[in-house]
Amino acid sequence: MTDNLDPDSWAELEAAWQQAMQAGIEHYQTLSEKPVWRPCPEEVKDSFRTPLPRQGRPVAELVGQFRDQMLPYGNGNTHPSFFGWVHGGGNLYGALGEMCAALLNSNLGGRDHVAVYIERQVLQWCRQLFSFPLSSSGILTTGTSMATLLALAVARQQAAGDEVKARGLQRQDSPLVGYASAQSHNSVLKAFQLLGLGEEFLRSIPVNNDFTMDTGALAAQISADRQQGLTPFCVIATAGTVNTGAIDDLTAIKAICDQEQLWLHIDAAFGGTAILLEEYREALAPMAQADSVAFDFHKWFQVPYSVGGLLVKDGELHQATFSERKEYLAPASLGLAGGAPWFCELGPELSRSFLALKVWFTFQALGTERLAAVVRKHCRLARELAQRVDREPQLERLAPVTLNIVCFRYQATDPGVGDALNRAIVTQLQLRGLAAPSSTTLNDRAAIRVALVNHRTEAKELHDLIDHVLELGRLFDTTLKPLLKPTRWHLVKGGDTRLELDQETGFNRYGSLPYPRDEAITFSASTATSVSSQAYAEAEQCRQRLLHDCALAGSLAPLRRYSQELADAIATTFGFHDLEGDLHLSPSGTDSQMQAVAAIVATRPDAPWTSIVCGSDETGSGTELAVTGCHFDETTCLGVEVEKGSRLEGMPEVAFLGIPFRDEQGELHHLERVDEMIWQGVSDTVAAGRRVILHAMDQSRMGSWAPSPPMLDRIRRHFGESVQVIVDACQLRLDAEDLRDHIQKGDILLLTGSKFFTGPTFSGVAVFPKSFADRLDCSRHSLPRGLADYIPQADLGSWQECLPEAQHPPNTGMYLRWQAALDEARRYYLVPKEQRLQGLGRFCEEVMSRIAAHPLLDLLVEPSHPCFARTDMLGDELSIRRTIFPFLVRHHDGSYLTPEEARTLYEKLNCDIGDEPGIPAAEKELAAQCCHIGQPTEIPGKKTAALRISAGARIISQCWQEGDGNMAKIEDELEQISTILDKISLCVDTPDPLVSQS
Repeated sequence: MTDNLDPDSWAELEAAWQQAMQAGIEHYQTLSEKPVWRPCPEEVKDSFRTPLPRQGRPVAELVGQFRDQMLPYGNGNTHPSFFGWVHGGGNLYGALGEMCAALLNSNLGGRDHVAVYIERQVLQWCRQLFSFPLSSSGILTTGTSMATLLALAVARQQAAGDEVKARGLQRQDSPLVGYASAQSHNSVLKAFQLLGLGEEFLRSIPVNNDFTMDTGALAAQISADRQQGLTPFCVIATAGTVNTGAIDDLTAIKAICDQEQLWLHIDAAFGGTAILLEEYREALAPMAQADSVAFDFHKWFQVPYSVGGLLVKDGELHQATFSERKEYLAPASLGLAGGAPWFCELGPELSRSFLALKVWFTFQALGTERLAAVVRKHCRLARELAQRVDREPQLERLAPVTLNIVCFRYQATDPGVGDALNRAIVTQLQLRGLAAPSSTTLNDRAAIRVALVNHRTEAKELHDLIDHVLELGRLFDTTLKPLLKPTRWHLVKGGDTRLELDQETGFNRYGSLPYPRDEAITFSASTATSVSSQAYAEAEQCRQRLLHDCALAGSLAPLRRYSQELADAIATTFGFHDLEGDLHLSPSGTDSQMQAVAAIVATRPDAPWTSIVCGSDETGSGTELAVTGCHFDETTCLGVEVEKGSRLEGMPEVAFLGIPFRDEQGELHHLERVDEMIWQGVSDTVAAGRRVILHAMDQSRMGSWAPSPPMLDRIRRHFGESVQVIVDACQLRLDAEDLRDHIQKGDILLLTGSKFFTGPTFSGVAVFPKSFADRLDCSRHSLPRGLADYIPQADLGSWQECLPEAQHPPNTGMYLRWQAALDEARRYYLVPKEQRLQGLGRFCEEVMSRIAAHPLLDLLVEPSHPCFARTDMLGDELSIRRTIFPFLVRHHDGSYLTPEEARTLYEKLNCDIGDEPGIPAAEKELAAQCCHIGQPTEIPGKKTAALRISAGARIISQCWQEGDGNMAKIEDELEQISTILDKISLCVDTPDPLVSQS
């Protein structure tokens, strides 16, 4: 091994070069047999996530990785069915030039060497193409985006003078203003931002029906800006817009620029190539009169990526804009330091790659006539494609065809999903590897955009494209139409009337929204929370995945598989997957209660059953009906209208016994007293010859629980199979150790993702231990037929044979809500446990302290109360900690708010009341802050209702994420608690119509 980096074996390196070249050539020769595009598999991605190598690998391995892990997973623009954006197809002569440029390893910043003369030759060819004078200057760039930035820097220099280089735009009394079409390229906006001109001073000029710039509007805007004391300095026209290929009226725009003495820059990124054709020379001839022109070689000139160019009419001004030589860059008349002017004097880069050689190889090997033939073919094919689109009744063309771009859409039967349908067609074409168009928006309507830029494309590819579009359009417009609905629509579907949105406020019955509400302060995790931005994005990604998995299958069949995957993910996330429980998804805890009761009764349909509900005064409003097998709303989660209170078809009668947590005065019983009542209730029921479904509570919406773990163990031991325990853990404020303990002891768990873990409202699951699942033998047992109105066929899982009547389509809203909840849970558990404990401890202690210190608030459960401490639990995080803090609100005279006043206060907290009468001017900002806390729960014995502030997973995950790995941000959350308490005071202190004095 030598000390330099040349190979030890030149023969080995030569063989590797040949192998790489052979792999590339074989790839090109079989392009049409391959998918246009395919996503990168995870194992391929992982192979590019390895650490920095300390030792080299054999070059043959590197070539093998190129062949196996790079060539198959490119962006597809070499394929004849690639129609996306404006990506050229490249050419192998240019690729050979790129290889030769790498061998030369030239720096094109300047100096006197052969590569400089090749770039100058390429630029001279450009002058010939665009009829620019010999005195003009030019430079090759990575593309039109960079060329536009350089051109506008020169224009800025002309408008602001040499002083701009020393002082920037700081001394400009009159801001410089530029003008571009509403269809201009995004790089123009970026250039204004980067040059300090500011996007505010780039005027977006409306377009005509053919998507060309409205020159009348341009002239009017320039005049208006001058009247405002601004300084118009440039117009950016486009020769071939990216969206539609429109060519602005360059002659009219040039006349306006001459009259107003403005710089005219033309973005000819791809449309400028049409100058090769006689039929476009008239429209493009005014480019010769522009002050600057930017263009790409890697688009319609078919040169491999990336290389573009810039021509500037005033070469001296161009050089003056960028020429800044340090002493180590001093020019010379002879020697290597000669060759003036250097290219670094025409742009910002001193280190520049040899971009010109691949252009030189392309032009020399192919000639402009052959390149022109490709451009002419594409324009012809575009016209033919437009004619095919116009003939198809299900398709609609959205723009004229000027060059090589055709924009159209599939006409959906439901216009409300038309945009989503057309974007889905584009994505599905790409995922199937059939074709790769892109999408855009024209006149606020989504379009399938086909840009013909690949020289390999022929009429067959376009014929196949339309056939595929029609086939996919029909699939999306029928079978898969519901999945096209937006995620926010799905998040309110597949529940009952509690999910319906109020037409006036936009809230559901729990005061939350089906989309992010980041501006609100939210501590409502004991009831419902508006979805976070991160979780909403996860739900949207899930919806897209479900849509396209079903599209690939041509049916909704993948949703059954996804339902099982979701159940597995729940078990894994919450730490009991290895226990092999049988999970059944449902929209809500109430639905899960009904499912669990129905399954239990099905194992012994001949036995009399009684549901004993612990904490019956702190459960959901539909609990008593659900646990007795009755409809708890007028509409089921699947939209079936039913008679509320009537028993499900096929459900035996189930009796009800409620064990309250509070006495008649509204005071919380000691846990020992509740245990005694539960024991007595179970004993009496079993003694009467009935079986018991014991609904243990851990925790209620007020943070209460019963029976105690020792009592629950005693009941299991003493009564055996006469009692089946269901643990209502819908708050999910239990650790994995306790969840596992319940399952291992044969309890059925009811969980939701919408409480502590702050997922969207309505995401439930019933977890049946393996021992119970084995008892429910579908060959011998049937579930009540009425349950088919609640469970879609895809969600039956192990119950397929127990409920053959279930034929409803899948509940995708529930899937998306659970996906969002699992995202919140995963982000919570990414926080190190020590940090979670620290954050929860600080938050909970301080919330109690601040509520206790407030003159108008009373904690409903004081820390000194015997029922405050969580004992006998296995987990040490959520299981042993109170995270729900109910409190009562008083008037200044000491009387509690009535339930009606508490409801009014809750609603006022949750909205902007800054404009309501009686709000002091100094409190407007506080009044405008929306604060969502737990909705009021009536305490009958006290003739009032408790509000709640609750800790949720999102508090911890966001604080850790935003706090660079520590919990310091928890103080910001506590400041929000203070804001809530201040707004409560404001509402109580303010006269009607806020909270009226009783």
